[in-house]
Amino acid sequence: MNDRTAYTLALQQAKFTAQELALFLDTHPDCADALSAYREAIYRVDEAEAAYDEKVGPLTACDAGGKTWDWIEAPWPWQKED
Repeated sequence: MNDRTAYTLALQQAKFTAQELALFLDTHPDCADALSAYREAIYRVDEAEAAYDEKVGPLTACDAGGKTWDWIEAPWPWQKED
């Protein structure tokens, strides 16, 4: 597994966890444990996004921050790397 794949997988896992906890909280809004776990999951999403941005590149044009416009040069997720 290359670095790009590893960072993508970590980000997907973090976002999946956060989404599942959000759905649980929709039906159990008073569950303090779930809310705490959701906050931790959001923190993990932020960490995973920051790591991806640092090691692979920005995920979107907005993430590029206007520093340069070369964010588009990175391979798209569906493109194979050689």
